[in-house]
Amino acid sequence: MFDTFKRNVEIESRKRLQCNDCRRQTIHTLEAQCVGNWNEEQQYASIYGWTNFSLYRCGACDEVCFEKASYFSELYDHDSEGNQRLIPNEIQYPAPSSADFAFDTDFTPTDLNELIEEMLYALAGSKLKLATVALRMVVEFIVNDTKCAGRNLQRRIDDLHAKGHVDEVQVKLLHKIREKGNAGAHERIAMTRNEMVAGISIINLLLEKLYNAPARQADVIKKANQAFKQ
Repeated sequence: MFDTFKRNVEIESRKRLQCNDCRRQTIHTLEAQCVGNWNEEQQYASIYGWTNFSLYRCGACDEVCFEKASYFSELYDHDSEGNQRLIPNEIQYPAPSSADFAFDTDFTPTDLNELIEEMLYALAGSKLKLATVALRMVVEFIVNDTKCAGRNLQRRIDDLHAKGHVDEVQVKLLHKIREKGNAGAHERIAMTRNEMVAGISIINLLLEKLYNAPARQADVIKKANQAFKQ
């Protein structure tokens, strides 16, 4: 529970957010905000945090969105000068979407769809480190789901190529995603937005070849057989 909860009346802030109407990142103006604070005394230290509840308006189309940003004293990082800074946990409502990075998931596994949705949410919210790691996880899910052999992801990607699912160019790009994903997980180095969109395009090709096209073909043949039996 919050110890205090107040409306912030002195607000003058702008932020780049993903607009669901414009379907791109635009400058949003902060129109209203409430802040809840809490503090908890423990045996050796005091922990604290706060949550900002903010209403933003898109500067391009006037569409509004809501953002919840939570801060916790034990979740922090350091800037380039070594100063400690708290890391916000930000959630935007409605969830940001974009025409630039959409997936055809009509016939893909539910678990894969959930992973893709989380990755797209991170990307749309400019959480590039999280999106980078999630894209690698998508690749790993696909090679595992298609029973590719190998003791690590590198070997399983090579087996995906050996099975004929990707060509020489595509397998090299999948290894780039693997390498970038490893750097994101271990060194917190994110892909650029352009690299993410390019990687998503490669994954889309895989989804079409491995899941969507075979399922659509089977559905068409099933309906054709039923029609000719009449």
